[in-house]
Amino acid sequence: MRALVIANGEPPSPALLRALAGEASLVVAADGGARHALAAGLTPDAVVGDLDSVTAAERAAIPAGRFHQVLDPNTTDLRKAIAFAIARGATRVDVAAAGGGRADHALANLSVLREFRGAAEVHIADDYFDIRLVEGSTTIDAEPGTVVSLLAIGRCEGVTTANLRWDLAAYTLEFSPYGVHNEVAMRPARVTVASGDLLLFTGRWVERHA
Repeated sequence: MRALVIANGEPPSPALLRALAGEASLVVAADGGARHALAAGLTPDAVVGDLDSVTAAERAAIPAGRFHQVLDPNTTDLRKAIAFAIARGATRVDVAAAGGGRADHALANLSVLREFRGAAEVHIADDYFDIRLVEGSTTIDAEPGTVVSLLAIGRCEGVTTANLRWDLAAYTLEFSPYGVHNEVAMRPARVTVASGDLLLFTGRWVERHA
């Protein structure tokens, strides 16, 4: 089952939110993410978190039974919302509105990709990228010229790619700009990592290098 979790960061376009919701069986707002859902014309199936960011107007627009307060100061509302979706059977969770604003929040939100490894396939979506963790090996079925970036969280060993413009062979990738702005040369492309936490950014646009 696929779920959409809408966080309380900078929202993507309403069109992207609606497209993601159209592919989801469950839409969960992480606390103040309810505002972004309603602005896009969506009524979330659940609002999860400590609920300190939900306004009276938002409460009036969403059925009362859909609010789930979780008072745990040791975890974020986004983590609570993802855990809620997984507990209700989600095997894939798309997360929107997880970036923008404070850099510490945006970077910390990326950690959910690693935290929920093995529990569900978690993606972070914005108007530029679909971001996911490479778990062993993954395929990129995207049009040639699609922008792709690889970002190591720490140290990643044995990074090998196929059908990208600049391929890697058993490369050790560190936390650096080295893997930024590659592109798909032929579909499907593939990325493999032997060890470490490797983030794959698949662009929503085509930009062929000269």
